Amino acid sequence: MNDNVQQIKEKLNISDVISGYLRLTKAGVNYKALCPFHNEKTPSFMVSPSRQSWHCFGCGIGGDIFTFVEKIEGIEFIDTLKILAEKAGVELEYGDPKARSEKDHLYEICESAAQFFITSISNANPILDYLRKRGLNNETIDEWRIGYAPDSWDSLLSFLLKKGYRENEIEKAGLIIQAPRLRQGFGGQASSKFQVPKYHDRFRNRLMFPIFDTSGRVVAFSGRTMNEIISSRTESFETGKYINSPETILYSKSRILYGFDRAKTDIRKNDAAILVEGQMDVILPWQDGVRNIIATSGTALTEEQLTIIKRLTGNLIMAFDMDDAGFRATKRGIDLANEQGFNISVLRLESGKDAADFVKDNPGKFQEIIGKSEPIMSYYFKEIFRQFSPDKLEGKKIIALNLLSEIKRMPSAIERSSWIRELGLRLGVSESDLKEEMERLETHETDINDIPSRSVSGPNEPAAKKTRKEILSERLLALLLKKTDSIAETVKVAAFMPTRDFEFLSAFLENNGNFSQIRSAIPADWRSRLDFLYMLGDFELSKANSDFDLGKEVIFITKEIEREHYKESLLKIGNEISRCEANGSNSDSMTNEFQNISKKLYQLNEKEKDKKI
Repeated sequence: MNDNVQQIKEKLNISDVISGYLRLTKAGVNYKALCPFHNEKTPSFMVSPSRQSWHCFGCGIGGDIFTFVEKIEGIEFIDTLKILAEKAGVELEYGDPKARSEKDHLYEICESAAQFFITSISNANPILDYLRKRGLNNETIDEWRIGYAPDSWDSLLSFLLKKGYRENEIEKAGLIIQAPRLRQGFGGQASSKFQVPKYHDRFRNRLMFPIFDTSGRVVAFSGRTMNEIISSRTESFETGKYINSPETILYSKSRILYGFDRAKTDIRKNDAAILVEGQMDVILPWQDGVRNIIATSGTALTEEQLTIIKRLTGNLIMAFDMDDAGFRATKRGIDLANEQGFNISVLRLESGKDAADFVKDNPGKFQEIIGKSEPIMSYYFKEIFRQFSPDKLEGKKIIALNLLSEIKRMPSAIERSSWIRELGLRLGVSESDLKEEMERLETHETDINDIPSRSVSGPNEPAAKKTRKEILSERLLALLLKKTDSIAETVKVAAFMPTRDFEFLSAFLENNGNFSQIRSAIPADWRSRLDFLYMLGDFELSKANSDFDLGKEVIFITKEIEREHYKESLLKIGNEISRCEANGSNSDSMTNEFQNISKKLYQLNEKEKDKKI
């Protein structure tokens, strides 16, 4: 084993290997980069080709080519050895056969499955015809190792069993599923026609895309149904268009980016990563000459994926179908990228078209439109000004609130100041007023996928306790669904509402309170809560007296939300002042802020008293 290590070190240059993960710049006879193991703005990570070593002077860690790959990939030494041996063209010699890890075995199974699918596609001419109609040539099909899972319950299983693999191992690789001996027919009736063994293939009658790890090894698969091309005996038309491998010890969907193994060099060279949604959206642009392109494979962009991209570039180009539904689905990923300090831009494609469609219809033009991508904030400005008119006071308010909430997320104070200036010019509002409004906005992060339809708890768990402001905000939204002409009146308290409810109010405004339109426009994950709000509105009206005035109740709730916001702010600042006093720190600015908010609360209370008199 030691001989293997020495051979690898002799054949590989440490700077070449590390440059596959980080953007290196020359620093005399050495190279430097931002350390991938801790957050820093000034490079302190140094690579010495002469000594074949690396060291970070920020966090103090260092080592050789093996320790770097082991740490950055999060793998054990034996797996690191295999990766580097493959790069160096060194054949490993195992003194003990047991040294081969379980991961090793699963890599072999996934590779064998990929070869099986590739062989199967050559016998399925309709599938090749389909791929060519989509615009792929033979070289691209071979390069990306696209295959076909036959319309059979156990063809892959039988193939792998003959190669000596066991069922439990194949199941761990995510390629087969346990099943009852008698399977229901598509009509719901049991039939001997659908008898299957204890295990059956997960992928049947599907176009198969191998999913690769950063080193180019097959770790999983994504399969697209071919039912419209080949009539299936094993798959019903109700099954999903795409199905993916489950999570395994090789495959974590939150970490894998489709195409990253091929794109990483070009991402570093172009200092930009183009992000798309699906496999075909990567493959066709790649065939068209755009090689710094990767996909999330239909999942939401994660913090782990962004960390991997950030090692190579700080520039992210989003090339999604940016219709309302598509944009909302990617919004959380954009917010995460913003938090990590990415420069984000948007590539506008025709409505309803993805990158694959564009390349097929416009060969040779994709690279051209990449140069026309616009900063994400410019995109936000165009979209919100398209939807609302700044000529009306209500429109001006909702434009300001939407854009200020995005500007506030930006990590750079210079960029925030620049966009506030732009917004002030467009709205005819002073920068100081916009800054004051922005400070009032709540910016606690709420993942839209975590928005519950109501306080959900198990049978033995107490429901999460809501604040009075959250209860009032929820009730306001419920009543607005019943009195849509009052929606514009609530804009003035939008900045005081919880973040998730502010997002809902924006959707209400965009669709003029039309329930069906709102439901179609919002992400699917939000719809259960919208249904709950609608039912809550019905419940509120059902228990109301005959003299109940819905319009007055809406106005009353908006005042109460504002009042609760001031109370919460005073409590928070009061606690901060107490901490400062205990630590002996200066609290003058907070004391002034406390007094200003107290004054606003007093004035609000006095107005209410005057109305009652």
